[in-house]
Amino acid sequence: MEQRKIRVLVVDDSALMRKIISDIINSDPECEVAATARNGEEAVKSTAILRPDVITLDIQLPKMDGISALKYIMSEWPTPVVIVTGLTQFLGEDTLKCLEYGAVDLVIKPSGPISLDFEIKKDELLQKVKAASRVRRNLLKPVFVKTHPIQKKINNVLSDKIVVIATSTGGPKALATILPILAPDIKAGLIVIQHMPEGFTRSMAERLNAASRLIIKEAEDGDSVTHGMVMIAPGGRHLMLDKTNDGVKIKLLNKSRENELCPSADIAMQSAAPLYGRNCLGVILTGMGSDGVEGLKAIKQAGGSTIAEDEVTCIVYGMPKIAAEQKVVDKIFPLPEIAAEIMKWAE
Repeated sequence: MEQRKIRVLVVDDSALMRKIISDIINSDPECEVAATARNGEEAVKSTAILRPDVITLDIQLPKMDGISALKYIMSEWPTPVVIVTGLTQFLGEDTLKCLEYGAVDLVIKPSGPISLDFEIKKDELLQKVKAASRVRRNLLKPVFVKTHPIQKKINNVLSDKIVVIATSTGGPKALATILPILAPDIKAGLIVIQHMPEGFTRSMAERLNAASRLIIKEAEDGDSVTHGMVMIAPGGRHLMLDKTNDGVKIKLLNKSRENELCPSADIAMQSAAPLYGRNCLGVILTGMGSDGVEGLKAIKQAGGSTIAEDEVTCIVYGMPKIAAEQKVVDKIFPLPEIAAEIMKWAE
């Protein structure tokens, strides 16, 4: 029996971009374009009538913008959405809002709203559309980041314990669930590797910081690992840990080849494992692919502990699944229980 194709609704205000994106989707035997839409209103109407499997959605749209359309679609007919947008300085924040409202993933147009070179994103787009089609729709609920304007004390106590969290697709929502629950007096430093393009991790760190009792920032070269500080690897840079006379410091590296996954959880975890030994906890959350599996292996070999997110709460059960199959995971928990487990381990 022939497998049913993944039906995609393509939403973009540029006729040229609609054609380029549609041609890419139709070129794959597993996918087909069900319809296209020029603005948010058309996107909402088409979703109501066609109930597509996946929507590719631009943010900058006339009549009704992408965020408003996304909110409406998610409240009426939760559908996996891949944001396809050109990055401007204002769009980092808007894109993160989309991920909080339930969008599954993100593809950046390489040269602005109308990218004639979008073909270079072909493999990434198809991979993300296919992953989105497998998402359980009951997990597409929004996670609203509530902000608490509280005074935070910077704790300069160098930490002899470290938690390294790896996540990809669905990660911003997962992090918005876990990090605000962690207590500010946690006796460990935390590193987060979230697969994200350059230009988004700073906005994400600022949003999460405003919602948390811990201090959360985008990592910088030379930062020390201290109690209660969460450092998020910058998009497009690898994060490693380096032992110096003044304690363990962050070292940021450029990627060595063009199509390399960057930042890489494996690189961060493999650098942390020998430095912290049994005082290292590796956590792997929702995401596509297998990044972090070799890192968890290194942490276990050094005597550390490992946790993976349970399939029942994963937006995409890829990274945790492979880690569990490779038997490099000590414990498996649904997302809401992971924060308590991190606190327990740090004690």
